[in-house]
Amino acid sequence: MGTLRHMPVYLLLFITVLAPFMLSRGVVTTNALVDGSRRGSSLAELWIDLRIGPPLIPLFEEVARDNDMARVDHYSQIGQLETISTGRKLVIFRSIAEAQEALPTLANQIDVIGYNLEHGPGTPQEEQDNPVASVAVMGALADTYGLQLAFGPDHDFALSHGVAVAPFVDIFVLQIQRQQTNPPVVEEFVLPIVPKLRTANPDLEISVQVRTEGDVSAIVALLETLHAQVMLDGISILTSPDTVDEAYELVYALRQDDPTEPPDGGTDRVIFLPTVLAGR
Repeated sequence: MGTLRHMPVYLLLFITVLAPFMLSRGVVTTNALVDGSRRGSSLAELWIDLRIGPPLIPLFEEVARDNDMARVDHYSQIGQLETISTGRKLVIFRSIAEAQEALPTLANQIDVIGYNLEHGPGTPQEEQDNPVASVAVMGALADTYGLQLAFGPDHDFALSHGVAVAPFVDIFVLQIQRQQTNPPVVEEFVLPIVPKLRTANPDLEISVQVRTEGDVSAIVALLETLHAQVMLDGISILTSPDTVDEAYELVYALRQDDPTEPPDGGTDRVIFLPTVLAGR
């Protein structure tokens, strides 16, 4: 944690005034038994969090269930969520200030606030220096507007502060996309941390994030291995302009639908997904 003298006012206020009275968002019970009954036994039963763009909207609308999430990486892309009629709508915010600025006008159009605390220029330094307080402030914002908070930290923040911030979030996304072709490394990261996160917050929904790159069957096999051991709640899917067809293939595989061909012009479709955050 940084020194109090150098903290922004909102963090100083949280630590000195709110923190003593707000141990969590009211969900943590350290000795509670984790209720696994809500979690599906197969990948097909898990919710999907899909980063969308125009070519992927039809895919999401085709497969979406009430607990699935359509995601955009910046609030300027909110228009891409307008036609989504089933599932949850998620917008990623890069900072507390950005969320505070946008939520008064956007809150009634979304269901989930996304916050990716990452090392690097995508996250303000003061928030990197004070991760627990920063996530708690985002949690308070979510509560103010009646929204859920999805937290997607980078690998190092997940390990160093994941358990501490778990009581303040509703959804925890474990980023494994950079190592998804290296299952032993992924397992070494995911398998120990999931039980710790659920002990800190028994109501927490946990997903792992994969890219739509590489061998889809290998991605599915990795997800099956992880789910068999720790019972995930969902799967977050990071798409790209060059992998629209792979996104269709992966989603169909996860939902065990017939692998119908994507709409005509598969690889010629253009998706507008600007890079917003490092690692996303």
